[in-house]
Amino acid sequence: MKSITKTRIIRSIMHRVLWPMRVSQGAGRRSALVAAVCFLGMFAFTTADALAVLDTVTGNSRGYMTTPQELVAVAQKAAKGLQPYKAAKDQVLSFAGSPTSWPYGAISGLQSCSGTLSPSYIGNGAPLIFAKAMAYHLTANSQYASFVRSKIMDLTDTYGYGGTSYSGGNQCILNLSWYIPSWIMAADLIRDYSGFSLSDRQTFQHWLAFEIYKKVDWASDTRSNNWGSAGSATAAMIADYLSGSGILLTDRYGSQQTPAQAYAQAKQRQLDRMKGNTYMDNYNCHQGVGFRADGGVPEELARGTTTCSGQWIKALDSSWMYTMTHLQGTMVHAELLLRRGDPSLYTCITSTGAGSILKTILFLLHNPNDPTKSVAWKMSNDGSTLEVAYRFYLNTYMAKQLGIGTGTRLICGKSGQMLHFGTITHCFAVGEALSALPTVPPPQ
Repeated sequence: MKSITKTRIIRSIMHRVLWPMRVSQGAGRRSALVAAVCFLGMFAFTTADALAVLDTVTGNSRGYMTTPQELVAVAQKAAKGLQPYKAAKDQVLSFAGSPTSWPYGAISGLQSCSGTLSPSYIGNGAPLIFAKAMAYHLTANSQYASFVRSKIMDLTDTYGYGGTSYSGGNQCILNLSWYIPSWIMAADLIRDYSGFSLSDRQTFQHWLAFEIYKKVDWASDTRSNNWGSAGSATAAMIADYLSGSGILLTDRYGSQQTPAQAYAQAKQRQLDRMKGNTYMDNYNCHQGVGFRADGGVPEELARGTTTCSGQWIKALDSSWMYTMTHLQGTMVHAELLLRRGDPSLYTCITSTGAGSILKTILFLLHNPNDPTKSVAWKMSNDGSTLEVAYRFYLNTYMAKQLGIGTGTRLICGKSGQMLHFGTITHCFAVGEALSALPTVPPPQ
């Protein structure tokens, strides 16, 4: 198998987009040409690997996994019966339920975490609040936005979350890293709702900056495993959501950073984690190795029977599961950067071939050491990771797992961690020209 390089990643995507143009005729040929030119433009890298801005966000949403304008477009396509848009819309609306349905009680005051998904209001509520915020744009029913606003505001008088315990023993650090992004995305999606005032938004931003950031930033700075991957993604998202607010972010030492500084730091932490470094804990394997050149992630492989040096997934156990869990955080972060005009996480690869998201996915789906040892993806929990990755890489092994072009096309829903509803946010129909993602500048 040919080695994977940044150039090959870009060329392979370009080839898949250009190929239909060669066989199309007339108006169809012109449409394909326009689509190809647009897609080629997406990969016209500057020396800083910055993605050209081919579309911009309308309104005041910044856009994380999706934007109001994208959801309105989904609703229009779904109304015409176009798949997988219709199935994806139906799934999200079914999950969202009525505008005011909420089975996770209330929240206020001092909080602690007894396990994953706790506090239930935040953990179990994360995919539901995101679904309701999307439902607002899919249905144009402002009752969804009003309810989302009320639930977000209820978070802002909570505190504690393990206090000053900064270690792997504080489950709240991981839980906040996993679940807070959905709350931020929901707030972003109701940004232009008249009932979500500037004062409301600033109250939420202050809570994120002073109560939550210090926890996820610790994971970003310290952990080389899936805790760190999620922590860096969430630290970056908090910093981005504070862009232009004038609010500083406070870390565990009481030091303050601007949103631009915190955003840049989180990006560097994620890149260092992917490439491998010696300043993070490297708790399981005690070596500064991130995503190996063959795609294996030793810190996660060590969790099960594959062990640190394993060349393939030996069993569908914790080695398998935690590799995919790690990638959820990486993909959330990669997509955030992409929507700020920066594909550097998606295209990351060192001179030795290490640090690649694509290789890490293929370590499971098409193992480079022995293809007969390849394993399936855990679609029930991690399907959205592949959905998001597929839109960028257009990889055939990902397409097979998703059932692209078949009668069993997967519609990805909620996960147990941080990446939900990837089909409605990233799908496109078979034969449909890929449109450029809307972008806004990163924090300045």
